[in-house]
Amino acid sequence: MQYLARLHLNLSTPTAILAVFLCAFKASGQDTLQVKKSVDSSYIERFDDFFIVKPSITTTAEALVAKTGNFNIVLQPNTSEILRTYFNYHFISFYVDYLPRFAGANKDDNEKGKTKLFGLGASTNIGQWFASAGLSKTQGYYVENTVDFRPDWRDGDAYLQVPDLYFTSYDLALGYNTNKKLSLLATSSQTERQLKSAGGFLPKISLRYYIIDDRTATATSNEKSNNVQALLGAGYQYTFVLKKTLYLVGAFTPSFGYIHTKVNNRGKQNSFSFTQRGPIYQWDGKLGLGYNSHTFFAGSSINAVSAKYSQGLTSAENQNTDLFFELFVGFRLKAPRFISKNYKKIFN
Repeated sequence: MQYLARLHLNLSTPTAILAVFLCAFKASGQDTLQVKKSVDSSYIERFDDFFIVKPSITTTAEALVAKTGNFNIVLQPNTSEILRTYFNYHFISFYVDYLPRFAGANKDDNEKGKTKLFGLGASTNIGQWFASAGLSKTQGYYVENTVDFRPDWRDGDAYLQVPDLYFTSYDLALGYNTNKKLSLLATSSQTERQLKSAGGFLPKISLRYYIIDDRTATATSNEKSNNVQALLGAGYQYTFVLKKTLYLVGAFTPSFGYIHTKVNNRGKQNSFSFTQRGPIYQWDGKLGLGYNSHTFFAGSSINAVSAKYSQGLTSAENQNTDLFFELFVGFRLKAPRFISKNYKKIFN
């Protein structure tokens, strides 16, 4: 069976990749302290020299869907709750994902199988440029539409499971905010606060390399696919501010691009490989509500991503819809003097 999909694990980057972004921005002569002076203080309030710690709970409903005629399979990881912790300082932000195992969280392993997950991410905003990179690894999936393969299946029965299906993803994105009065950080890392309503167009380039590897030992054959996709998108975000502390944010970005896939079929008797390539269409959207004061902030958001592409020149296609809800709280803590002093030495 061929597993080709885009999995939403909005996850991130090795520090070395982030360093490349920072060097590129600095090489262009855009000093971070000069950027701060160009911010319109009537629209954006900055929280310099503060550490921002932001724990969150994310619920996921990502689906890996493969369609060939009347054949349809939907694969899900058993990750109903993911703990994500953000650490933000100035224009640098990174986070770590963790799959909790405490009482009451993700405790349906007998029914849906066990999923292992690791993810980390980083992003940076300098001036009107923004960039992000990510790394994620997931092991263990179940077949959500098990009833299509077992007509006698009922709610509460164990799903068909693929415990040795591995997904590894590397993500990279670079974009530009066309409106200086719109703060992307105010609704992402909370290192800034939007004081007045504003919106702007956000063109961006996204690159992804991901591997889907079925290592099921009992299967007569296993498949491994290496996928490279590149997308060019042009989105729009608007942040509506009510009394400086409450905000509503909405964003939508359609993207078009190209995907290249190499599939290796490892059979016990023989092995073969083939290559597929073709166009890909994707859209992503976000709707969020938050409270953002000087020392404390909190909020929630609903995020959706949908991608669609064909398997080469065949009638088979992949359509992947990812939907997740995030609830977060956070605090701003004054950075130690030696960190603030060294930061100014580096970027002054």
